[in-house]
Amino acid sequence: MIKDRNELKWLRRSGDEWRWVQQYISRHADARMRGNTERFARRKVEGYDQVVVDIADFEQTTEGLKFVTRLKNALRQHRYRSASNSRKPCTFSLPNSTRANLSRLSKANWVTETAVITTLIDDAEWAARKHTEREKSFKTSLTLERKRSELALEAANAQLEQTMKHLERATEQLVMWELAMESEHPPFNGDQEKIRQEVEKRLKKVKTMNAIIALSYALPNEN
Repeated sequence: MIKDRNELKWLRRSGDEWRWVQQYISRHADARMRGNTERFARRKVEGYDQVVVDIADFEQTTEGLKFVTRLKNALRQHRYRSASNSRKPCTFSLPNSTRANLSRLSKANWVTETAVITTLIDDAEWAARKHTEREKSFKTSLTLERKRSELALEAANAQLEQTMKHLERATEQLVMWELAMESEHPPFNGDQEKIRQEVEKRLKKVKTMNAIIALSYALPNEN
């Protein structure tokens, strides 16, 4: 029966670390330590409390204390390499000057060299992401502007078409009038300035439409 023991400060009850410790004991405890029939039988029972009992038994001897020390070190390495730790060891070479700068930054900011490298990479990734977002936003704005310009051009073309029809009708009436009067310059006793202003007003619409259409050819390419 498992006796009541205090929890191990270096072994978490939550998670499955206790299972890893039991496997380590089964694989690495020497024959003399595993030769105790009572302890071997208990190790058939899985659970955190069982691990606590086993560790307490090991610590009763000098050899057992050494084994527990090795177990703690192995567990520390296991945690470091564990995927749940969100870390993965990597090895790379740096120029001496870069290595010196890394050490200087570490000391100046009171952080580890790993933290310096992590911050630099994270900052670079953030800057790259922001650049991509700005580029995407610019392309979106350009696309919207092109669509607005295309809609404006369609409206201008429609208005120009109506203006041309009106001009065609006015020209037709002018020709009919000239033929009826048998003169290219029929007599007119009205205000010539008023006539000029009305002509300019009507032609202004045509000139505006032509300018809009010409501008459409200068629109930036979406790509």
